[in-house]
Amino acid sequence: MARPKSPLVWILLMVGGACAFCCTGALGLMALGLFAGDSDTPGTPGAVSRARGGGSPGEPGGFAFDAPQGWKTQEDGRFILEWDDRGNTLGVEALRLPAMPGLDDAEGRLAKVWQERIGADWNGVQPNPLVMRRFMSNGARAFFTAAVVRAKNNDRSFRVSLYLVEAGDRLEPLVFIQSFMTPGGLGEAMSASFSWNTSYARVEEALKGVRGSPVGLPLVDDTEVVGHFIYGTSSGAQWVNAYTGGTTMTAVSYSIDYTFGANHAFQYKYGGASGQVGAMKFGSDDDQGTWSVKHDVLTLTGGKRTRRYLLIGAARSPEGKRTLYLMQEGQGWSLSPGAIGQDGQLYVAVD
Repeated sequence: MARPKSPLVWILLMVGGACAFCCTGALGLMALGLFAGDSDTPGTPGAVSRARGGGSPGEPGGFAFDAPQGWKTQEDGRFILEWDDRGNTLGVEALRLPAMPGLDDAEGRLAKVWQERIGADWNGVQPNPLVMRRFMSNGARAFFTAAVVRAKNNDRSFRVSLYLVEAGDRLEPLVFIQSFMTPGGLGEAMSASFSWNTSYARVEEALKGVRGSPVGLPLVDDTEVVGHFIYGTSSGAQWVNAYTGGTTMTAVSYSIDYTFGANHAFQYKYGGASGQVGAMKFGSDDDQGTWSVKHDVLTLTGGKRTRRYLLIGAARSPEGKRTLYLMQEGQGWSLSPGAIGQDGQLYVAVD
């Protein structure tokens, strides 16, 4: 039976059911520069020591950061950009922190710095952040996470991003802080939440000036893909008749099941339901074929169709389970906060 295709399914999927990802900082900026030298940060339980073979040299010295034109350089080493947006002031700050020797367990080390240090300087920092991966402009790998946090001195909202860029035999940390200020501060917190995608474009501009080393290594190793993974989501809506007071509830729920073999064979299963509660329509689908990873794209060549996913993570869950964080082709593959929160799919290993 084919999966349900009612427009209601896709409308509701746009409203809810995406992976939870809090996006977003300048109170703790100076304090951040004091902690990144923790060279003895221990790894997390179950962390995998990733192979470092292959690749090619990148920048001399392993790292470079060239701030875009127009950014102001501060005496303390920060780079700052502010601009007017329809009467509001948006800003982005960038700070390079002291290097962290070693490359292994970047996810665990980033999570530790995020929880212990970012959490010490900001309110609303959640433990166990979702660590993602991406390539820098020259093809070097970076590990990053981000969240909306609140300043401890005035409770204003900021968006803080922490990056660890591979650079030779060390990790180079970078912090980006997005800010929003409106005259009088009326409704600032809510307005700020709508500004992050706008100011994030300037973060991407800055990231074009970040280069590391080595280059040409895979973003996710094949061994991290092998396994049995499941993604599930659901959402619902309740409708009230303004005249009769009667209520109707509609819902959509589905799960995707992938098994990736070490021989590069895969199996795919889909099961879902949508419609009015009590009269829902059910659907299912399956496929099988071969899988491959090239650069940052996972390609599944099945008997029925070919699927392509952008790989944006392969960290472990707080419970120690392996995960694959994927974004399906056709959704823009943007790494802006809204796109990741809306379109990212977090698959969790079941074995």
